[in-house]
Amino acid sequence: MQPVTLKTWISRFGAGLAVVAALWALQLYALPSLNDYYQIVLINAGIAVILAVSLNLINGITGQFSLGHAGFMAIGAYVSAYFTKEIGTQILDPINFALGITVGALAAGVAGLLVGLPSLRLRGDYLAIVTLGFNQIIVSIIRNLEIVGGASGYTDIPRFTSFAWTFALVFGCILTVRNIAVSSLGRSMRAVRDDEIAAEAAGINTTQIKVLAFAFSAMWAGVAGALQAHFIQVANPSDFTFLRSVEVVVSVVLGGLGSITGSALAAVGLRVLEEVLRDVPGVIWTSLGLIALATYWSYPRHRAAIARGFAGVAGWLIGPVVALIVVAAAYFFAYDFLAQSKGALRYLLYALILIVLMLLRPQGLLGRGEWSLRRRVQVTADERG
Repeated sequence: MQPVTLKTWISRFGAGLAVVAALWALQLYALPSLNDYYQIVLINAGIAVILAVSLNLINGITGQFSLGHAGFMAIGAYVSAYFTKEIGTQILDPINFALGITVGALAAGVAGLLVGLPSLRLRGDYLAIVTLGFNQIIVSIIRNLEIVGGASGYTDIPRFTSFAWTFALVFGCILTVRNIAVSSLGRSMRAVRDDEIAAEAAGINTTQIKVLAFAFSAMWAGVAGALQAHFIQVANPSDFTFLRSVEVVVSVVLGGLGSITGSALAAVGLRVLEEVLRDVPGVIWTSLGLIALATYWSYPRHRAAIARGFAGVAGWLIGPVVALIVVAAAYFFAYDFLAQSKGALRYLLYALILIVLMLLRPQGLLGRGEWSLRRRVQVTADERG
């Protein structure tokens, strides 16, 4: 690997400044034309991207299984909120918020170290149980801390989170995780993922690698928690249960374990999907899109039969055609019923989409590859072998 020169550092710093300037310009001139609903969806999607990309450092690149990401998020949310509300009130708002995010991220990172040191000699299901227990401990402690509102939540948090802040930090998170992934540390993490025993035999301190992965990941989870708390202006223990951790794990697995861009795309897609499924037309169009996607992905399995003639084409299309008939019949003959039960239908279809995608694409949307502007999917070197 060639050394990074001063010119390269300057160009990268300039590119980062250009991205931040573009985000602020969008916030000032383009975002006001969007209504509040779309702005909320955009910011929530950005927070989901930070959570998914940061967890991918543990679950995807390092190959561990953590179910405690919401706990780190909770620490970042409460520590940053307490700082900006109680300590930094005399500081300018942007500086107050920046310091609050920093303090929250550091607190979450320390928690990641504290969890990692005693528990990361475990692996697989045992590690998942330990991190799940940590998540529950954090939530239980917060519920009994009256200084931050206890079970009723910490309220009246100043609203500092904006589109520019959120997506500047999304850019920073993706860039940080990507740089770690391509560094020597990232190669050590992938060695731990592929074969931990072989990595230890090669002289890699696997416990240290896993602890570092947890610390970096926890810091970014704390950033996501700080953004959420300063956006909805309340931090409630019920927002950080293990179900939130499961949602983040779903984004990572759906996008592809080890794929940074895959996790980001899956996080945005799932967040948008939740909103689309709120109405019956959205449910119908999502069903049609799912049928088209399943048909496309099933084509390679039937390619030989399709080449033999009409019977093969009919065999390939019979499932999608039946599904289309069912969707059309439901729309024309059961619209009122769907409208009355759209809440239950929304979660049912959401679950079915995840099941179908995992059956058709068990390696995730991008596998271990990365989205590239030059090529559709750029496969990583370790996947090529």
